[in-house]
Amino acid sequence: MNIVEGTLTILSIQEVAYNTKKFLFSVESPTPFSFVAGQFLSLQFGSTVWRAYSIASTPEDHPIEFIIKFVEGGTASTIWWNAKVGDKFHFKGPFGGFQLSKNLDAHLVFCATGTGIAPIRSMILVENKKSKPRSMELLYGGKSIDNLAYIDELSGWDTRLQVKLGLSQKIELKLRDFGIQTQVQNCRITKFLEERTYSPNDEFYICGNGDMVKSVSELLQTMGVNKSKIFMERFN
Repeated sequence: MNIVEGTLTILSIQEVAYNTKKFLFSVESPTPFSFVAGQFLSLQFGSTVWRAYSIASTPEDHPIEFIIKFVEGGTASTIWWNAKVGDKFHFKGPFGGFQLSKNLDAHLVFCATGTGIAPIRSMILVENKKSKPRSMELLYGGKSIDNLAYIDELSGWDTRLQVKLGLSQKIELKLRDFGIQTQVQNCRITKFLEERTYSPNDEFYICGNGDMVKSVSELLQTMGVNKSKIFMERFN
């Protein structure tokens, strides 16, 4: 897929989790613009600063969607938190090989923390639109329910999607009805992996902060999962 440069314009801004906002953009140029689920764009801030953001929407969706977490003292974060509808950003992309495999027999296991849910959301929605979608499960971790973006959307992604939420803080007494098969535990998502029985058809898609991605990948390999079955996108 060709790398292009263009302009994005903010259409809407919405808080979707603690210190996390969803931004919807129109692509002003070039049009048409295409990407593959799992890929990211690099956006420019000032003359020399570039930041990468995974696309949370599907290639068929318009507008394009990002979720962005506020980082104290971050150059880009300060700009995002003062951004307004109508603001424009220069971008390059799409980039990245974090993409769904073509193995039609695979069972897809998605592992995400924080804004690492963004490309995984795109992947799940794309897979669910296929005439014969593959089976999927999502292991999603954070401090609390309020730290998990898209938590109220889960039932709309795929009614068969199996979801396990790992929360590091005390679990709230009154959990919502997510409308799908959901398990919530006070643990890291690695606990769910340690309890699994693995199949040769399992494929693992891991996205989030670098330490989490590294630890999950290493755990899977120590448990006998072949590296060819592990796909990763690390956020720094």
